[in-house]
Amino acid sequence: MSTDDDDKPTVVLDLNALKKQKLKQEEELANIESELEFNVGQDPLSIPASETSLNEDSENFAEKFLDARTKEEKAPLTVILFDFQSDFFQKTLDQFPKGHDYQVAKNLPELNKFLADKRFQIVVFNYDVNPKAVNQLTAQIKSKFPFIKTLIMAMAISPQKAQIHAKTPSGANGYYQFPLVEAKIEAEFQKIKKLAQKQAS
Repeated sequence: MSTDDDDKPTVVLDLNALKKQKLKQEEELANIESELEFNVGQDPLSIPASETSLNEDSENFAEKFLDARTKEEKAPLTVILFDFQSDFFQKTLDQFPKGHDYQVAKNLPELNKFLADKRFQIVVFNYDVNPKAVNQLTAQIKSKFPFIKTLIMAMAISPQKAQIHAKTPSGANGYYQFPLVEAKIEAEFQKIKKLAQKQAS
């Protein structure tokens, strides 16, 4: 008489086969480890050029990329100082950061001539001389020359006032409160440059 237990298939584990399989896996792992140790310990000069060229190319590319970025960051900027109805910038030019290409525009025709050079430039205005004229000019530059950026300098231009002005049609790309300090001016130039690069990309 058969029972339910008799009908069930019997699972027989072949212990010898399992031991062989385990040994085989251990041997394969040992072989892989010895190969890895050999490659790690190998003299880089003895590795064929074809195997090292990829790493060298990657390193060379990274080096060149970093060099290019450093040069780009240090590249001189073209800065137009607009001395409208004033000689302020002509008298204080030596207080501006060194290493940039400064051009002083004394009137609107001179400013137009510089603006016609269609490339990234920063135009600096002294807001205190004629706020109404500065507002008109920054608004026109923003609409007609989007690749040219503006910086407004003034005595009483707090961060709060700058934020409010920046949101108007005459808003500039940067604001600077007098007195002139080279490091602070340079920081503002670089901030405007980064903004321009971000907009261009």
